[in-house]
Amino acid sequence: MLRVEPLLIENYVAAGTVNLRFNHVLDHGGASERASAATECAGQQDPYSFWTMHNHLFENISSLFSANVDTYVGYAEGLGLDTDAFGSCMADPAVLDKIRAQHDYRTNELNIRRRPAFLINDSVYQGGLPYDAFERAIAEAMN
Repeated sequence: MLRVEPLLIENYVAAGTVNLRFNHVLDHGGASERASAATECAGQQDPYSFWTMHNHLFENISSLFSANVDTYVGYAEGLGLDTDAFGSCMADPAVLDKIRAQHDYRTNELNIRRRPAFLINDSVYQGGLPYDAFERAIAEAMN
């Protein structure tokens, strides 16, 4: 997916043909929840900061299992975010409630069991697909 995503963004998202929305994966318990909350809290300050935090977390993925809230506040500071607002957001139970509800919907209602997973209109595509599979699925959805 790491090779396909930039092409999808360049050829479809930037053109306004496709909307890309990231959905959190909570397969690793508290570590996944904290990382998900960190991206959401960054995004509350600036939508672009969601992706900046997301990319930063993937670049530092080996440290996520031992990361605590202070670690994420440090990341937020490094990204130039308001750390007081970020810390308050991380402490807000509503943030995790929203993330968990979205995860439960995808798992229980859409029956998504494999990662990555993609929803194109009403069709679910699971697993790392090649670019041409996305081209076909998007073309079919547009017809």
